[in-house]
Amino acid sequence: MASRPTFVCPLPGCHNEIRWTESIQSKGTPAPDCVRCGCRVGLLAGAIVLLIASLGQRQHLYQGRPQYYWSQQINSLNPALSNEAALVLNQEIIPRLKKIMFEDTNDSSLRIALIDKLNGLPAVNIFFQTADGRRAAAAGGPGDFGAAAHAAIPALLQAVQSQDRAVRGPAAVSLGKIHAKPEVVIPLLITYLDQEELRESAAEALGEFGGRSKAAIPKLLILFKVRDKSLHHTVEEALRKIDPDAAAQAGVRLGPSTAPLSKSGAP
Repeated sequence: MASRPTFVCPLPGCHNEIRWTESIQSKGTPAPDCVRCGCRVGLLAGAIVLLIASLGQRQHLYQGRPQYYWSQQINSLNPALSNEAALVLNQEIIPRLKKIMFEDTNDSSLRIALIDKLNGLPAVNIFFQTADGRRAAAAGGPGDFGAAAHAAIPALLQAVQSQDRAVRGPAAVSLGKIHAKPEVVIPLLITYLDQEELRESAAEALGEFGGRSKAAIPKLLILFKVRDKSLHHTVEEALRKIDPDAAAQAGVRLGPSTAPLSKSGAP
């Protein structure tokens, strides 16, 4: 019988020789045993598993449920469920998202470095968003609740007018999905059609207001001609929702839409 390979035990404080033994007979999985001290490399693997679990980003729960669950229940035909969802939204979800939007600005460089290293291992995939991603997700979160999230409007207006690029676009889209305070939000969004950084998000949001956004049509028609497929598609959708007749006159196809294939190039 061929001799089993040996190597040095990697556990802290142990530099003894290790040999392979059939420690798990039921599965036939070889596990290395330290000949002289009896420690197992499996302990090291277990420590790595615990480290992976501690580094990963956990999903926050509200009353034991994820945010997505409450966004689905907010429009439930069951009054008890929709009322409970509204309560959780206003008392827990919106306050937490506001806090993240404006205060979550730091990341641990050590944590990010460890995650990068561990994600390089086979079969390891640790999910983690940086602070920019967490703030962007928080700004987009209220929009998932539609009009029920009207209490988030002041914070979203503050976010979209801030200098934080991570939150401005998602906040604009949320404002459109909530479609409240059109007398304030629509004129603001129209001004953002002139900003390259925000024009696509602003166009999408204006489309959510439908016919109330007719004042945006002249600028949208200009953007419709920009050689950017993603922007072109977004503006096309917005024009359909705001004024189908004006859209048709401008050459907008009124049939089923198709998603853009790339970010640049002629439509």
